[in-house]
Amino acid sequence: MKKLAIIGRGTAGSLAAAHFLRHTDWEIDWYFDNDIKPQAVGEGSNLILPNFLKNCLNFEHHDLSKIDGSFKASIYKEGWGKGQGFHHTFAPPLLSYHFNANKLQDYILSLVRSNPKLTIKEQNIIHDNIDSDFILDSSGRPKSYEEFHLSKYIPVNSVHVNQCYWEYPRFQYTLTIARPYGWVFGIPLQNRCSIGYMYNNNINTLEEVKEDIKHIFTQFNLVPSDQTNTFSFKNYYRKQNYSERICYNGNASFFLEPMEATSIGMMQVINKWSLDLFNDISNIDIINYRYYTVNKEIESVIMLHYFAGSIYDTDFWKFAKERGEKCMLDSLTQKKYKLDRSFHEMLNDVDNNKRFEGFGTWNKESFKQNIVGLDVRENLDNLINNTIIGE
Repeated sequence: MKKLAIIGRGTAGSLAAAHFLRHTDWEIDWYFDNDIKPQAVGEGSNLILPNFLKNCLNFEHHDLSKIDGSFKASIYKEGWGKGQGFHHTFAPPLLSYHFNANKLQDYILSLVRSNPKLTIKEQNIIHDNIDSDFILDSSGRPKSYEEFHLSKYIPVNSVHVNQCYWEYPRFQYTLTIARPYGWVFGIPLQNRCSIGYMYNNNINTLEEVKEDIKHIFTQFNLVPSDQTNTFSFKNYYRKQNYSERICYNGNASFFLEPMEATSIGMMQVINKWSLDLFNDISNIDIINYRYYTVNKEIESVIMLHYFAGSIYDTDFWKFAKERGEKCMLDSLTQKKYKLDRSFHEMLNDVDNNKRFEGFGTWNKESFKQNIVGLDVRENLDNLINNTIIGE
């Protein structure tokens, strides 16, 4: 019988434990240190999470209260492009979840810890001291970035988060609101709304952000608490995420800013690919290429928003829009790693109803909604035509 070691008790480690217990008969050692508090960066998801929770843990909608959860029908975007607000929706009757990441981790642990295939080992450990066939490392943010690609494009590197308590969720969608110094996310949970201002600390100060975020509190009738958190981050993903015995997930593998709530979906894709690799269904080169490609596509999806720009003419948005244009151009002219489907092909598919295989975490409908909502079709066409002429 095969043996797997999972390192880390954050969201990625918890999802991995549930995934491999459900889909294998392997022995699993789960290593974590309870003194290390998991970091909850994002608390939204796409459609992958409800399917996963039902399939692996028999989770039902009425269990949402156990993870402080609420339904997520869409992402509401405002202030992007020419400023017209729009909803990036899931096709009815589909819904996703907002959730408290720490509560989700506790919930998963409570359900799997009695599984006879699982041994929990509350200790820190390094790879060389682990006796197992395979290792899935979800130990958190790296101390060094030498083995990672750092995003050349994403213009935000800091976030200021404020918890706004309420008696019940007042809306069932994620907020993604462009502001003068970046953009603001809003995650409605059972007892609070988590408001986070994404910005670049090399362009704007925390004091500027704290003053501007007050407009969001007023707009959505939220009362901020004194429970805040501010930190800086890098946007990155591994150069090689898989080897014959070891793979990485969560912040140990990647972090791209929380636009479009792509993290949970990427974690589950990594778990699936890891299982394929460990079962000799796929090979390392193919999976590492897929990993690279999907991360590049997610980065391009994020940067499409900055390419659209916003209603604000500020230093941040001049910088962000320039980065967005550079990313879109590079996405159209990839040489070393050609993206599976260029933006040109996707735009034609959207128009002609041809088969559409998706891009990053976006399906055809998501791509179409955002091209229209962000009002970037004409600018993308111009960029594409100029690129073709330039060739």
